This record gives sequence, structure tokens and C-alpha cells, in this order.
Amino acid sequence: MTPVQASTIPLLSEHKDVVVEAVTGSGKTLAFVIPVLEKVFKVLKEENEGFKKGHFGAVILSPTKELASQINTVFENLLQYYPENEKQIKTQLLVGSLGSAREDLHTFLKEKPQILIGTPGRLLEFLSSSLVKTSSCEILILDEADKLLDISFLGDTQSIVRQLPRQRRTGLFSATISRAGTDVFKTGLSNPVKITVRSDNKQQSSVPTSLGLFYMVVKQQSKFKLLLDIMINYRYKKVIVYFPTCTSVTHFYSMFNYLLSKSDRVEKDELKVYSLHGKLNAKPRLKTLENFSTSTSSKSVLFTTDVAARGLDIPDVDLVLQLDPPTDPDMFPHRCGRTGRANKVGRAITFLSEGREEDYVDFMEVRDISLKHLDTPVLKDEFSKWYDTTVREWLFQDRTRYDQSIRSYVAFVRYYSKHSAGSIFRLQSLDYKALCEMYCLTRIPKMPENKYIEDFPKDGWLNFSIDFDKYAYKDKKKEEARLHELKTEERKKERIEKAKKKKELAKKNSAWSSKKEHKDQLGS
Repeated sequence: MTPVQASTIPLLSEHKDVVVEAVTGSGKTLAFVIPVLEKVFKVLKEENEGFKKGHFGAVILSPTKELASQINTVFENLLQYYPENEKQIKTQLLVGSLGSAREDLHTFLKEKPQILIGTPGRLLEFLSSSLVKTSSCEILILDEADKLLDISFLGDTQSIVRQLPRQRRTGLFSATISRAGTDVFKTGLSNPVKITVRSDNKQQSSVPTSLGLFYMVVKQQSKFKLLLDIMINYRYKKVIVYFPTCTSVTHFYSMFNYLLSKSDRVEKDELKVYSLHGKLNAKPRLKTLENFSTSTSSKSVLFTTDVAARGLDIPDVDLVLQLDPPTDPDMFPHRCGRTGRANKVGRAITFLSEGREEDYVDFMEVRDISLKHLDTPVLKDEFSKWYDTTVREWLFQDRTRYDQSIRSYVAFVRYYSKHSAGSIFRLQSLDYKALCEMYCLTRIPKMPENKYIEDFPKDGWLNFSIDFDKYAYKDKKKEEARLHELKTEERKKERIEKAKKKKELAKKNSAWSSKKEHKDQLGS
């Protein structure tokens, strides 16, 4: 057993509530899975009929669908070795988008699972049914408890806790549980035992010693060129790339697939790219995660957001790239912790834009996380020119892609404004022109933040390399609508121009007497 398992399992299996803080990849999942199975098994052993219809023995809460699914898989893997002559222990996964709450209820009453694993929203909806009885629940587990206790989940989490019996065991688990402070007692803990398992490296208490944390100082406009260069040249099996927004994941997933298809530096099917973000439905999200986890390509890359930052244990991830630091510094060790798990060597590299963002290193040092400087690879001029040409070629194929660039730009500026380290990530010091270049925009979108741009170009135009009158959508209906709007605008301009000329002509041909009268009035 790992230290966290050896410390936690005996206490939670008996009659102690626990609050467990241990570094990422230290084996926290098994530390609560085994006690949960122990509790359920004892009830099945003591009661002839086991749990009554509509009753269950355990609840495991997770902040994301992906983590809930992973926990469910861990239970299923262990239960493969359960004796066939014993009463079977079953689990049920309760997450949004995987069927309706009514379907979940039908499955529950038919299969009679004793262990419920889910996300707060769907689980709360499930428990609200009068057919579900909570009085037999023996144990409640909150995985990534600090996230479940923040403002976005606290209401649902407390509502679930209030529906469960007071005489139960409760376990809270996270690599950053101390950030939750006294909020942990909102879960109904009874005289809990605090278990803390830290790294041997005192300066990096929330990350394992096998994980190397690095940063690169990059030019804003070269960020994605550098990402592609690393993806092609760096040695790795699997890499997770964290993007700031869902929109940017979708946009750059499509762009990078095109770039890789046109590159002569990558063999076909040598490098496989996947995308995952919170706006996708549960089924494609879980399918993508499964495909990435089981990928047999020589190199696999996952473009994602913070939806894949907590708790996920994906094999063979040896590199994590953060294009921008997370808005919440507590998320930093969780992102980095997707590699360097179970004492395996891993690297996490964070891109910091030149200038004020470099102060982020000192900011994290105060939080006991040390980042080492890594030299930024020098991009060859030939590669940069090829990248620019190929991206423009891709953009010109469909105007929708330019629209996505605009949305990605706007979403990033809003993301940037939400950084908790506001003194470092300031909208006033953001290089908006370089940011536009990074997103391949020829015109700065209209936003309130434009007031921070010095020497703002006329009407926001950075260059006139794109003729927007001829820039077409691939979708025929969308293109027809654009052309119709363009004709309407042209007619509107013509009407305005005619009205202007008519007014000037009327003024020119007005009576001499009225002109003289007007001049006399001015003279007086």
C-alpha cells in the first residue's frame, strides 16, 4: 500500500471520519474504494436480504463526469475478483447527459446497486425521487472535496449531505483540501481525523518528487507555433495540453489536425490529437478520454480545459503543457499532477508571456511550488513561414474559422480578466495586437478592453490582407445569408449617399434671398 492507503483504510473502514490531503498520484482512490466495499460487504453479510428495495449503502461524489466514470471503473476492476457465491456488490454511475434521471431510477430499482457514484447535479436530482431511500447509507465520500465545497458546487453538495443519515462515515479527499478551510465541516463531519501525506520535497508539498515543474518565457504571438514545434520534436508517449477556454480547444483542435496533415515532419498516424472540454456531452467526453487512455499511437496529445485537471489517472502521460496558468492557483498542482503519478517521472511546462507574467514564478514560490526555468526552443524561420502560410490557407477555406478565431480571442480576454493574481495578469499590460496575431485576426474585435490599446489603429484594422466582401462561408445557407446582408448594406450605403447628394444639391440650389438672410443673421 502507499502511505495514504496505509493511513486511511484502517480508520475509514472502522468508525472514523477522515479528511485526507495527499499529493496527486499517491493512490487516494483506492484509499476510499476499499473502505466503501468493506462497509457494503458487512451489511450484505449481516443482513439476510441485504439492502431493501430502493435503499443503497454508499455515495461517492465527484466534481466531473470523467472522474466519476474513472472511480466507477476502479470499483468494477476490483469487483471482478469478488466470489461468485457471495451476494453481488454493484455500482451505478449517475452523471448528466448519460440518459435521463428517469432512466437512472429505472436502472436503480431493477439492478439494485448498493454504491452510487456521480456528480452533484444528477445525484441530487436522483435522490429527490420518493422511490429512493437514503436511510441505509453507511458512508459518504467526497473526491476532490475542495472543489465540491467551492461556490459552484456547495449548494448541491450540502443538499445531498442533508438527505443522508447523520450516523454515517464521511471521507473527504483532495491534494489541496486545506484550501477548503472550515468549509469541510459543512459536510457533517463528526470528530474527523486529518491525514496529510506530503512530498519529500518540502518546497513542493502538493506535488510528488517525481514530477518536474518548469516554465518557458514565450512571445505571445509565437505560443501556438511553439506548441506545434514541441508536439513534433519533443520525446513523449502522451501529453495533455491545457487551453484557457472550450472555444479555443475546438478551434485549435481543428487547426492543428490540418497543420499535422500538411507537415512533412510527421509520419501519417504517428501523432494523434484528441479534444475534450466541458461543453461536450457526457458520452463523447468519456469516449474521448477512453480513446486517449488506450491510444496505441507512438505520440498522443489531448487538448483540454480544467475539466480534465482533477483526479484523472491516465497511463503513460509523461508531459503536461499549460498554454496559460489557471485562473485559480489551486488548480495548478492538479493540472501538473496528471503526469508524474505513482512515482513515475513526469514533466509539466507552463508558458508565460514575456513581461509581467514572469512574476508568476515568485507568486507560486509563496505557495510552496517551485518552477524551474527552461530555455525556450528557437523556432526556425522556415518553420514559422510554413506555419503562417498553412494557417492562412486553412482559414481561407471557410469564413466560419475566422469567426471561431474571434470567439476564441474574446473568450481568452475574459478568461484573463478572471485571474486571482490580478496584479500579475492585468488587462492593461496585455499585448492585444500580439494576441490578435496569435489568433490570426486582421482586425481587433470591438471590446471595452480596447481602451487599454495604445495607438489603436483606425477602425481596429491591423492589416487589409483579407477581402471580407469575398471571404465566403463553406456552408451554403450561411453564405447566402451573408451575401444577402452584404447587398442590404450596399443598398443602405447607396441610399445614404443619394440622400447626402440630394441635400447638398438642395442647399446649392436654394434661393439667393434666403442665403442673404442667413448671412445677415450670422453678421448680426
